[in-house]
Amino acid sequence: MSLYAYEALDRHGRSRKGEVEAASERLARQQLKKQGLVVRSLQEVHPQRSGTHRDRGSHERLKASETSLFLEQLATLVSAGMTLTDALESIADSAENRRTRRVILALRQQILEGSSLAQALASQRFEEVICNMVAAGEETGQLEAVAVRLAELLSKRQQLKQDLLSATLYPLIILLSGLGVMLFLLAVVVPQVVSVFAHAGADLPWLTKMVIALSTFLRDDGKWVMLFLLGLLVGCHYLFRLPTWRARRDKAVLKLPLLGALFAKVEMARFARTLGMLMSGGVPVLAALHIANQSWTLIPLRKLGERAREQVREGGSLSRALGGHPSMPRLAFSLMEVGEKSGRLDNMLVRLADHFERDVARLLKRFLTMAEPILILFMALCVGALAMAILLPIAQMNELVR
Repeated sequence: MSLYAYEALDRHGRSRKGEVEAASERLARQQLKKQGLVVRSLQEVHPQRSGTHRDRGSHERLKASETSLFLEQLATLVSAGMTLTDALESIADSAENRRTRRVILALRQQILEGSSLAQALASQRFEEVICNMVAAGEETGQLEAVAVRLAELLSKRQQLKQDLLSATLYPLIILLSGLGVMLFLLAVVVPQVVSVFAHAGADLPWLTKMVIALSTFLRDDGKWVMLFLLGLLVGCHYLFRLPTWRARRDKAVLKLPLLGALFAKVEMARFARTLGMLMSGGVPVLAALHIANQSWTLIPLRKLGERAREQVREGGSLSRALGGHPSMPRLAFSLMEVGEKSGRLDNMLVRLADHFERDVARLLKRFLTMAEPILILFMALCVGALAMAILLPIAQMNELVR
């Protein structure tokens, strides 16, 4: 008999910790399930073997894209009639890198030793939402369907992340390129032209004087400006890691015009899809809410999700609990209310996520369409002003020569 330390959720969604004695990890999980507990983590207190595959695999994780591909392949092979261990072996053989192969082979080895797929995934540090949905799929005999839904969840999440990255990366590249050209002109071209103007002794236009002053400042004190900006960035990075300041920052983000509503829709889409997938996979609503609340990245909304879970535990409505927040889209409240009344909340949450993801993609596309010409025009004006500052005194000198 071995002793296992566990962390689980009871029927009311409260966290429970303790120890259970059993002959194997599977039997320990069965004991806890009979007690009405949803296991979040289970570890042997005194492992009989050290340096096994569990230790080796525990430090490696698959990326989101790799996990999505793995689940798609698993669903396809299992639906084709392959056993779970054979399917895992086939996926490992076709893995593109050694790390992925090691993780999948570690999963297969644990299953051969008697663990369930959900237990093996948990030991390999897969996301909690994946482990819980797979556990529910194994219990109901719908592992293939669960794997497909999980692959869809990760794919949608990755696509949303890519859309946000594209919306910020492209304008940033244009802005940095323009700034690079301006710094080159100010640091290299302007000083050379200034020496010519100094010998001529001509009265310079005000625009040229401003550019020369800026060039001199950057050449003499530019390094201190760079150090100050670097220190400011590092300071903000560490400051916003503190919960109090991070909460203030997130609260300010939600109040930004246009951008606040966009971030709220992104957060709601991620939360709704995770919760909908968990509920449709058979995970109890309180446990599903506990896991889905981890998908919030903005602290005010995460606190809102935690309060909503407490209200649901007390018999309240999820739609009313979430709908009271000013940053929460009104449509989310309305659709969740319809889902609760019809008894199809899980389906409505997935549809809600689809709607907000399409809306976010549309808004980001509009933002990119507007940002590109505005940034190009801004950079053209800045570079044009520098060019005019250089050409105006040259034109004046030509007039004097004539």
